[in-house]
Formats: sequence, C-alpha cells, structure tokens
Amino acid sequence: MKRKKTLLKEIGTKIIYDNNTIIISREGNEWFFEIGKELTTDLGEAVSLLLRNCDVNDPIWQLETRDIDTDNVSPEKSLYWLSGGEREWKTLEHYNRPWCDCYLEFQEEFGFLVMSIINRSRTLEEMRKHFIEYLNLPVLYDFALSKKLLR
Repeated sequence: MKRKKTLLKEIGTKIIYDNNTIIISREGNEWFFEIGKELTTDLGEAVSLLLRNCDVNDPIWQLETRDIDTDNVSPEKSLYWLSGGEREWKTLEHYNRPWCDCYLEFQEEFGFLVMSIINRSRTLEEMRKHFIEYLNLPVLYDFALSKKLLR
C-alpha cells in the first residue's frame, strides 16, 4: 500500500498546508480540507471546523481565499459546527430537536450572512473574525431560544 503523500503527489495534488492534524490540499481548482477526522471541500465548513481545532496564532489563518471556489458552499454545514457540532447535535444536551429537523430555520436566518462573510473575506483569518463576531454561540443560542429549539 502506498503512503498517502506519495499517492497525492502522483495524482497531481498540491499540499498547501500540513501539520499532521490539518491538511489543506488542492487538485486543479478544487480544495480539500482534512481537519481531524473530517474531510470537506466547503470553505465555510472548513473555517467552522478550524475554529475548534486551530490556535489563533497558527499560520493557517493567513491563507488567502481568493482562489477557493465558493460555488459548493452550503451554509447549513457551517451553521452545524458553529451552533455546537457533533457534541451538541448528537447528544441534544441543549437542543430539543435534532439538526435534521431545524437546520432550515438556521439557514433561513443566517444562510445569507454566512455566504456574505465567505464572499467578502480575503483570508481565513477575516472569515474567522467575522464568524466569531456575527455567528458566535450566544447569537445562535438566542436565535434557537426564540424558536423554542432549546431545552
């Protein structure tokens, strides 16, 4: 069996960032974000995951986003992680309905904002700052409370 990095080089994949737990690679126009055990091509989801897995001083935040395709961004993926992710939505410790029953409400309220943040940000750092400022957990919990989605 070939090693992962050898295989990636053979198929023309360029490694943009690699610190063993986070790997960002590019093949043609498509970007791949491996963050922990998660793999995504969605830029918004990637930044939402990085918020949980990356120190604010990490050089990854300086990565420019102008070449990353945003056509495949689904705001509900970002909102899933920003609103608590696996821990919250699998255990339902704070929410009273599963994600599949209420993601449309989150998307209707915040989907445009997610896309706006992604499209106007030039770096991952700008995106991180805007997510923290406008889509932080208290904001999302207040919304969930107003929609009676919390216990």
